[in-house]
Amino acid sequence: MSEALEKSADDRRERIIRAAERSFIASGFHGARMAQIAKEANMSPGHIYHYFESKEQIIAEMIRTHFEEKLETLERYRDAGDKLVDMMIENLADSVAANTDPFWSTLMLEIAAEATRNEEIAASIRNMNAKMRTQVVSYLSASVKVDDLETRLEVFVALVQGLGVRNIINPNIDKEAVVRIAREIVEYLFRRAS
Repeated sequence: MSEALEKSADDRRERIIRAAERSFIASGFHGARMAQIAKEANMSPGHIYHYFESKEQIIAEMIRTHFEEKLETLERYRDAGDKLVDMMIENLADSVAANTDPFWSTLMLEIAAEATRNEEIAASIRNMNAKMRTQVVSYLSASVKVDDLETRLEVFVALVQGLGVRNIINPNIDKEAVVRIAREIVEYLFRRAS
């Protein structure tokens, strides 16, 4: 396949995934139909099946793409050494903003709900999460010396990801205050704890 055709195919796959995300937000994974995704992508359902065999394959690709983006983001922490916690604190405002975006909050809830019903999706998410956790722990262990580092990381992730759910329930949450308090929590989790 020529480079131009490959790029065109990649662009179409991306367009389908973005259309599926919007459809899943509007109707949920189970409520969204291929016809709805096709309409949102401005394609025929048959054209979508040329790129994806099923809605489940679109979901799996969407999750894989999301985690690859997260792994790329984590790369900026790789060589941070003893500055890693500083970087985490400096980036908390961006993390809070990203995790409280209503679109992504709702999509992440849909993904989590689907993982409770679909063992293949659950296994995929667990595998990707384990890969990310291993990477972050390896970066943090260079400067954070605690016995329960993985547990502390789970608390941090639960805090940041949980803000998305809280923002859906309480859209008027004071994000500046949340960031200020989250900075203290990160200090405790990764610096001040004995």
